[in-house]
Amino acid sequence: MADGERRETARTAPGARGAAAPWVRARLRTSAAGSLAMGLLVLVTAFLAAAVPRQTAAQEDEELRQALAGASLERRSVTVTADVHHVAVRDGYRLPGPAALEEGARALRDAARPPLAPDRDRAVNGIRTKEPVTVDGHGLPRPSGIDPQLTLHTAPLQAERHLRLVSGRMPSPTVREDTVEAVVTERTAKTMNLKTGSTVVFPDVTGTPVTVRVSGVAAPRDPDSAHWRIETDLLEPSLRAVPTKMPPPLEYWHFTALIDSGAREVLLRCDGGAAIYGHHPLRVGDVAAANASALLAALVSLSSGADEARLRDRSPLPDPDVDADGPAGLLEAFEQERATSRALVTTAVVGVGTAAAVVLVLAGVLTVTARRPELELLRARGGSLPGIGLRLLGETSAVAVPPAAALLWVPAPGVAASLAMGAAVALAACLTLPLLAVAAHRRPGPPVRGDVAAARPSRRRTVAELTVVALASGGLVAVRRGTGAGPGAGTAVDPLTAAAPVLPAVVAAVVLLRVYPLPLRLSARPAARLRGLVLPLALARLGRAPAASVLPLLAMVVALTVSAFGGSVLAGVTAGRAHAALAEVGADARVEVPGVFPEDLEERLRRVEGVSGTSAVRIENGRSLKGVRAAPFALVAVDPETYARLTARTGLDGDGPFPAGELGRAGGEGAAVPAVVSPGLAEALGEGGEAEVDAVVGDTPLRAVAVRGRTPAVTGEFAVVSSAAFAGAHPDRRGSHALRPTTVLVSGTGLDGRALRAAAGEDGEDVAVTVRAEREAGYESGPLQDGTRLVHAAAVAAGIGYGALALLLWLLQSAPGRRTLLARLRAMGASRGRGRALVWAETLPLAVLGVVGGAVAAPATVALLRPGVDLTPLAFTAQVRAAGEETVRAALVPDAGSLVWPSLLLLALTCVVAAVQAGTGGVREEAERLRTGERE
Repeated sequence: MADGERRETARTAPGARGAAAPWVRARLRTSAAGSLAMGLLVLVTAFLAAAVPRQTAAQEDEELRQALAGASLERRSVTVTADVHHVAVRDGYRLPGPAALEEGARALRDAARPPLAPDRDRAVNGIRTKEPVTVDGHGLPRPSGIDPQLTLHTAPLQAERHLRLVSGRMPSPTVREDTVEAVVTERTAKTMNLKTGSTVVFPDVTGTPVTVRVSGVAAPRDPDSAHWRIETDLLEPSLRAVPTKMPPPLEYWHFTALIDSGAREVLLRCDGGAAIYGHHPLRVGDVAAANASALLAALVSLSSGADEARLRDRSPLPDPDVDADGPAGLLEAFEQERATSRALVTTAVVGVGTAAAVVLVLAGVLTVTARRPELELLRARGGSLPGIGLRLLGETSAVAVPPAAALLWVPAPGVAASLAMGAAVALAACLTLPLLAVAAHRRPGPPVRGDVAAARPSRRRTVAELTVVALASGGLVAVRRGTGAGPGAGTAVDPLTAAAPVLPAVVAAVVLLRVYPLPLRLSARPAARLRGLVLPLALARLGRAPAASVLPLLAMVVALTVSAFGGSVLAGVTAGRAHAALAEVGADARVEVPGVFPEDLEERLRRVEGVSGTSAVRIENGRSLKGVRAAPFALVAVDPETYARLTARTGLDGDGPFPAGELGRAGGEGAAVPAVVSPGLAEALGEGGEAEVDAVVGDTPLRAVAVRGRTPAVTGEFAVVSSAAFAGAHPDRRGSHALRPTTVLVSGTGLDGRALRAAAGEDGEDVAVTVRAEREAGYESGPLQDGTRLVHAAAVAAGIGYGALALLLWLLQSAPGRRTLLARLRAMGASRGRGRALVWAETLPLAVLGVVGGAVAAPATVALLRPGVDLTPLAFTAQVRAAGEETVRAALVPDAGSLVWPSLLLLALTCVVAAVQAGTGGVREEAERLRTGERE
């Protein structure tokens, strides 16, 4: 060999040094469009992968701060209380002064360990009577003839910062002749008919009258501050009800007055003694979701742990008790919500990541197939597998690394997790092509055709497929039985449960890949006997296609499954809220009358636009059975016919239609009243099914005639009776208030809450109107719920995008051979119509098969995962759940739209691409293809 030839061979040999850069540059110039497309794919995938942790971290912080800020001051405060009984007076005990209270607040702040940081500026400390005292005075309002009650508070520290005098003066620090001075707010003075100089009297523990003289009327400078809002009735009085079973309710006023700290000893003369309190709200701005677990641990330790013991040792207050249940409850609810959100986000990320990985593998396989002659030539010239792999790695790195590195210039929180996700995408994009190429050319040899119909799966492939199916099936069984955490189960999600939505898709894809060649083999010979051109040729080309051509099946099945799961999550949240609102309201609207029920109320409601029916019912809560141990239940008296129609309309008919006919069979006076009872009450009644209930109208015998799990009027345990039968059991009380309805359940569409309220209260009645649509809209979403739903909506779009991209890659890769075939057919006299029919017959079967696989795997995924996926923390905010307002569990709901529309989109894409490929090119282009000898 000449020296020049040796130098040329050395420069171009695969293992030569310094040849990598020219090789990469040349390859990138040769396939600029493909490199640009791959870079764009990596950029979009890396952006999606990196955006999820950044967005999730920001939303978690915002959600926690919003939950704390939206809660009442009392619920987000650590409260320290110390009770001092009036017997302490005999022991010479004196209540702590302002300095001691401030020292106690400082001791709490010192005992609280980070990240617990009480807000020093918003802390409220004071002393009040432990129990309100009943007072008497001239002009005091008595709505039910009951004397009002008073709570005495010491004035807040630096009172001039929080109130200003409207009239009179600040109270005296001394108690003269059993008289103590106090100031009241303007709202209290107006409601309670008080003014400067007014007096109220209450007896102390010895019976000695104590006079409270109003020395001044004040107005708050900051009425929304903690100093006025954290203690009840400090700003204005409230109307309270005496607990009683007999309507109407008995009500009385409760108000508050502020005394000087120097007169605090008078509090010990009140019945129950004095209560020292300190409210310490958390600093909302300093709270971060990453520290939520540590903050919860600090609260627990401060309320019942080592920090509480340290506080007791350092605090000057007598036996202080720390209550942190409010903020701890909010944090626990947030932790459940965050766990659910992270689990659902992880499942979405895994699903989309699987679809993206399939697209990357498909692109790598198609690239290796297209460059097979080039790589075989390199191997024939002595190129080593590491050398070829490094060259290909240089190509992919030059394309994939810059787009992924561009994410470094996007400022956002959660940088470490985002970098890890972006780096994972870049690494996968860089290694896919080199690894596939090395695996395909590890043993040099002549090319072997791998037709889909003719190829026989090897034993290794069979073992691998069986292993994948067994592992996926076992994972699904484990998730369904609750062995794993389960998406949304409220715990940290593990890889198995995160991949649960993908497992059925993988099983379906493996089955389809194995089954797909069978119809091709069976139909090839019968189709060859047909006279037509389209079907035999299409089947032949499908059977001769390389085995890699069926990879889009996996991408489409995974994409459709991910889309269906994401749509089911969104539909489940919506359905959960709708069911909760329906269970709470019981109808499309609910009108409750606490007082005397107006006779024409139903008629006025029926005239409202949109109302289709009403059902007046009487509800008596807290009833019990005589001689039978049973939980308290609600006694509901209804008109059977109207109530049956309402029950059928709402769907709350439990285990069957409401038995209106059986309730109407009353036996008259003294006979047991037929009742539809709840399962718990039916179990308590036993085999006899009969007992007496302590109704407001009097003891009434009940006889269970049917059992239903739910009823519109109430939730929990219940007994529904006929109003006529109920009244017939007490003929002497007909027309009395004890038999009249208390609630009207309204059915209709498009109900206007304002119109209902106007009709219900047009005569000034005290009514409460609840509209189902308004209640459903009242389940507000927090940033974390909105973010999680956004992630799943993006997962639906991204999954379908990757599925469409996989299908498009397959169609574009086979486009040159298909155009050559059409040119040859045109040269032999075939019409354009037959050419289009051939293209459609060749491309549609794979797309249809992928859609069928997705249509099977997606509903199966939702059905299998439904028991283990709890969407309740996603449907209701942490604040709502902490208050116990949600009444039903939100679960996955099959959403046909999230499966049908993506399927139609994939089929439409296939048809459009096939039409474009069949319609492009004229006679000159066809002749040019035949002259150049272009082949598949």
